[in-house]
Amino acid sequence: MIKGVGIDLVEIARIDTLMQKKREAAEKRLFTPHELACCGRAAHRLAGRFAAKEAFFKALGTGLRRYKWLEVEVHNDPLGAPHFQFSPRLQSYLRENGVTKTHLTIAHSKEYAIAQVILEGDEEG
Repeated sequence: MIKGVGIDLVEIARIDTLMQKKREAAEKRLFTPHELACCGRAAHRLAGRFAAKEAFFKALGTGLRRYKWLEVEVHNDPLGAPHFQFSPRLQSYLRENGVTKTHLTIAHSKEYAIAQVILEGDEEG
């Protein structure tokens, strides 16, 4: 059963400008050390991760009222497919609400990054 769907579109230039003007603050607030190590200074990759987190919070239905950006981390499997890792607190919330699986896809063009998230789970939760 689908528990939530979220999508987000980000202008890569917006993230690039943010990282140029407020790099230290943005890094501490938005991206984990793992994400920064994976992306380096590639604005399109950072924008994709930003969009993924936004899409996740939309699918969750809580927005950023309950959780912080750093409680959601985007990883890639050996073939490059993106997936999430969550803080223990967020894992607990997902479990309590019957979310058993998350699906994530990220795409980039010259100007935009887009991400879609689907939350899947049991009917009862």
